[in-house]
Amino acid sequence: MGGNAVEEAFKMMTYGVYIIGTAAGDKINGMTAAWVTRVSVDPPLLLVAVSKGHYTSDLIRASKAFSVNLVTPDQAEIAARCGSVSGRVSNKLADERIEYGETGAPVLTEAAAWLDCEAVDEFECGDHICFVGRVVGAGKRSEQVLIYRQGGMQPAPVEVE
Repeated sequence: MGGNAVEEAFKMMTYGVYIIGTAAGDKINGMTAAWVTRVSVDPPLLLVAVSKGHYTSDLIRASKAFSVNLVTPDQAEIAARCGSVSGRVSNKLADERIEYGETGAPVLTEAAAWLDCEAVDEFECGDHICFVGRVVGAGKRSEQVLIYRQGGMQPAPVEVE
């Protein structure tokens, strides 16, 4: 299997654009993520993949909680900011309107939708840590979300039945 063919196929994949929020003590962080997926209906579980060295991994481990915020097209700037600066050196959520979920994780009040998760499992996946979260709260505010494909972010409508 040629590495170049694998990379070319990966470049074709599309992902949602999410801000993973977490807080432990007086520390708070938001990290842009694309590798998020639902893994169970009952109980409601989802998985987020976070790079091993990211500050977000440390805070999720300390708090046992995180939020998944689905980003609107109007939030492309925060998605870019949360994906380019380390939370160890800058509070990326300082200028954002946030609430705190039942778990204590920060939730963006202007996100298209959000899920508040209790971290129930974690395991290593190559250069990432996969955190499994049990959803304990959620909300929806918009029908429009951003999607990502190598080359940039694009708005996408969400069809809800």
